[in-house]
Amino acid sequence: MTKKITIDEVARLAYVSRSVVSRVLNNHPNVSKEARARVMKVIEEYNYRPSSVARSLVTDRTYELCVLAPRRRNDVLATGYWPLVLLGLSEQSIQRGYYVSISMVSADMESAINERILTGHAFDGFILIARDVTRFVAEALQASATPIVLIGHDPNFPDLNSIDADNFDGAYQAGSHLVGLGYRRIGLMLGPAEMPESDDRRNGFLKALADAGLSVPPAYTAIGDYSHQSGYAIMQRWIERGDVPEAVFCTSDAKATGAILALHEAGLRVPEDVAIVGFDDLPTARFTIPPLTTVHQPVYEKGEQAANVIIDLIEGQRTGVIHQNLPVKLVVRETCGAHLRTT
Repeated sequence: MTKKITIDEVARLAYVSRSVVSRVLNNHPNVSKEARARVMKVIEEYNYRPSSVARSLVTDRTYELCVLAPRRRNDVLATGYWPLVLLGLSEQSIQRGYYVSISMVSADMESAINERILTGHAFDGFILIARDVTRFVAEALQASATPIVLIGHDPNFPDLNSIDADNFDGAYQAGSHLVGLGYRRIGLMLGPAEMPESDDRRNGFLKALADAGLSVPPAYTAIGDYSHQSGYAIMQRWIERGDVPEAVFCTSDAKATGAILALHEAGLRVPEDVAIVGFDDLPTARFTIPPLTTVHQPVYEKGEQAANVIIDLIEGQRTGVIHQNLPVKLVVRETCGAHLRTT
């Protein structure tokens, strides 16, 4: 087994100074070809990997990113959406040599956040999850000039870098699909009104129906969160009043699966009695009974891209404000009833 060596030992074995090794590690041009070759030979022979402490001394970076997520137990972790985002973010950060710390925060923690996270620990960049985090940290972070990326988007902070999916187009595809299958009494289960993606999904869906000369009546419109419990409770209310739409667009997969359970408990069949379309296409979507028709958004890739953008900004590989909307697509399975209407 090859002995693990330090940067000082690399310098001694290559007959150069420690600073020359540092310049080679950071691909600095001010190194002679001969010295670079000697350093690289030692690095390869001993499989040298610089520690994060050594790298931070050289580059004035900590190689640590901080993810700030809202403290919403029924949404952030329980639905399966955010763990997939965090997995993509963490994996890509590790690939690029950065570590990730995750903190769950809320508005009532503002002073603690400022003391312990924003100023008390030297992070190279911050990734914010959801708009409700931006409300109480974005201004402080922007004032510090530390790179920031929001997963989602916030119209109140147009200069904040953001990575999102094309929520409007995804909802438009869902609406067009249901209309194309012949449904006319169509319901809409929305996410929190204060979240921009909820607005985008509502507007995209309503545009698809309007293009077909249809609308969603107030009785068939419901606002909740993105959780299973929300979809379940909304569908239960519709069932209890005896007026259930013939098709429903749920703005998350979790809401859709909650709605399906409520229908099952009431003895109603999906899709024969009520068609369901979700949004997310989480890994569990194809394992519901029946399998869920849903809008696929690149959840894992949102995390990956957020990591790439924040690291590119830290390392000076990108400049300016970056807004990216990743493409989406409708995945047709069984809950929409397409297979029943085309056979």
